[in-house]
Formats: sequence, C-alpha cells, structure tokens
Amino acid sequence: MHVLLLDLGIELRGGQRQVYYLARYLAEAPDISVLTACPANGALAALLRREGLPLLPLPGHSPLNPALLWTLKRVLGNLDVLHTHDANAATVGALCKTFHPALCLIHSRRVSYPLRTGARLWKYLKADACAGVSQEISDGMIRAGLPAHKVFTIHSGIDPNRYAPKRPRSNAPFLFQSIGACTPQKGYSVLLRAMQNLLALPLPSWKVRIVGDGPLRTPLLEEAQQLGIADRLSMPGWKDSREVLPDCDALVVPSVDGEGSSGAIKEGWVTGVPVICSSLLSNTELVQDGHNGLTAAVGDPQALADAMRRCLLDAPLRDQLVSAGSRSVLEFTDKRMASAYLELYRRLRKG
Repeated sequence: MHVLLLDLGIELRGGQRQVYYLARYLAEAPDISVLTACPANGALAALLRREGLPLLPLPGHSPLNPALLWTLKRVLGNLDVLHTHDANAATVGALCKTFHPALCLIHSRRVSYPLRTGARLWKYLKADACAGVSQEISDGMIRAGLPAHKVFTIHSGIDPNRYAPKRPRSNAPFLFQSIGACTPQKGYSVLLRAMQNLLALPLPSWKVRIVGDGPLRTPLLEEAQQLGIADRLSMPGWKDSREVLPDCDALVVPSVDGEGSSGAIKEGWVTGVPVICSSLLSNTELVQDGHNGLTAAVGDPQALADAMRRCLLDAPLRDQLVSAGSRSVLEFTDKRMASAYLELYRRLRKG
C-alpha cells in the first residue's frame, strides 16, 4: 500500500510532530510504502531529513501554489492513500480527490472549532474518512453534516521515551507551569486572575511560569502588573517542554476553546507532574477529575484557583494524580495512534 502524508505547516507544532510519529511507524510496516509531503523549508522536512525518512519536499505551503500542486500531481498516480494533517493540506487533498476519484482520501482534524458550511465543509465531504483527534471534534464534524460512518476518533499520541521524569525541587516555591503559545484560546488571562484569587489565601509560597511565545505575551505581562501578581509570574518565552516540565510541581492547562487532544496533558502525565486543566470536552476525554488530574470550569478563575489550591496543599492527592496519570498516558502513545491509522487505511482499502 502506497501512503502519502501531507502537511503544509512550516513550524514543528503538535500536528507536525504527529505526522513525524506516523511516518516513522509506517516506515517500519512491511506492507507499507510511505512518503511525507511538506514544505521544503519547514521544520518537519528538516526533522524527516535528519531521521532519514522518505520526504517529498514541496515548493511553498500555499494550497493554491501551482508549483506545489504540480509536484504532488507527479506522484498521485502511484498512491493508494492520501492522508492530510492540517487545514491547507485538506484543501489540497480535496482537489486531488476531485481529479483522482479512486484515491482514498483521509483528513485528520485537530481543533474543536465548529466546522462551518461552504468551502471549509466541502473539503471534508470529499474525503473517504475523517479522523478527529478527540470525540468532541468527531461529534462536531457529524453535526456539520459529515456521514457518521465516515468519521473516526483517533487521539494524538506522544513518544514516552522523549521525556525525562520530574526532578526533586526542595526548598523552592511550589511552581505551577503552563506551556503553549500565548494566544487567546490558551486561557492564560484566566490563569492570571486565578493567581490573583490565590494571593488572598494563606498558602505556602508559590509561583507560576508560562512557557511560550505569541501575540499575547506582552499584554499578559501588562495584565499581571495591573492585577498585582507580577512578582509571582515568569514568562521566559518559548522553551522545549521536555526541558522545563521536569522542574515544575504541577501543570496547568487553562484552555478556553479550540483544544483538541491536548499534548500538554499527556506530557504532564509522562513526566510525573499533577495536571490541572479546564473542563473543555476534549480535555475531559483525557482527565477524570480527582483521578488522573483536576478539572476546573472553563473560563472560571475562582474554580481554577480552587483546583490549584487543592493541588498545592494536598500531597497525597498529588501522588494519586501522578500515579493515575502515568497509567493513563499508556493509552495515548505515538505507537497506539499510528497503529490506529494503519488499521483505518487497511479497513478503507478493503472496503
């Protein structure tokens, strides 16, 4: 079976990391020939080159780039499966399906924003199958009009071997940490207001570190000054999560919308730190409150502060959350994700 993985992202974000994991797994399958098409100057292409994985470098990342479409056209006749991994790639995939109806087209969708009618929906309707990385995303595609029998849920995975365990932090303030781009959907303003609520309580020493960059970084620092919590907050910019996760005491994921299958939650689990997250549907597919993490109502600073206080004060609870999280992450590995996609390919080809 000849499989082409298509991703038009430039940066190496969570979706591109999933493509890499899938390409790596498929390259070991005896009956699969896999090729990954992605922008030649992108981070995913650089990673694939370093790993010696089959690569089709694309000239640019626009779905309407004639040179990009021509490059793909040269390989379409030899393909059995075209699997797209981002919105622009899905547009290209739908165009390819239009001119090669026998091609098996699969889209992966990674965000839970509503899927509107029109061109955005058209490209998903062209697919033979669509995979949501959470059940919330899959349900949203069905509500938008996709046939239920063509929609599957395959959660994103992480490679546990990439992560170091939590390191001891003696005689230091309790450190809550968030990791991700400084963008509205991450809910960092909610976290800042939760910090303000915590200041009013008699608690052991604590601090918050937000690791990430983006358009809201400076506004968040300004908001922290206005709320009187600047001395409790650090924002060092972007760092590899593997570098900073072992040196915190709890991971906070305060997202307010758009979340898919959170990689941060799984990273917290595998590192061995307790996880606190908002109760977005996709988050609660992963986290069971009081079992493998704590949840707080979406956008509610007081609820988030309550969960943070509980985590800070209750060491036995933290141990329970870490123990359950270390078991939960085994359900969301890169190999489980990739094997589920391989099973889907084979099912569709037989059908």
